[in-house]
Amino acid sequence: MTEEKKSQPIRHLSKEDVATIYGVLFERFKEIGEPIPPFEHVNKKEIENLVVIPQTKHFGEEQYPTIEAKAAILFYKINKGHIFPNGNKRISLACLFIFLESNNFKLNITQDEATKKALEVAQSDPNDFQRVKEEIEFWISGNLKEK
Repeated sequence: MTEEKKSQPIRHLSKEDVATIYGVLFERFKEIGEPIPPFEHVNKKEIENLVVIPQTKHFGEEQYPTIEAKAAILFYKINKGHIFPNGNKRISLACLFIFLESNNFKLNITQDEATKKALEVAQSDPNDFQRVKEEIEFWISGNLKEK
């Protein structure tokens, strides 16, 4: 990532962004016969907690200081945290892509690669959080392209 891009403020997803993403996916997957429950069934407090995680600071220092680290924790927490009643892997990918897109980045990967990574994270041992998060961050770094 260039120094100029590093100095650009990062646009984080809001709870409204997540609700909009969920609504789009709700309609899309209903149409193709793979429904996710209506948004009313989602724990709104969990979404509020989710959107602040990438912005977390400890002793004044950002816990997730790079776009890759922020994207990785967002992807992991949605995928593994089961914030939604169903569709967490799909929603985690959509939020990952939209978060990066809103910051003028994209992942240079295929749909199969994205699906494989979402499944790997979902099947990972929750006790392996640090390792899995670092692997996601490395994967994002290796595939991240400026738009």
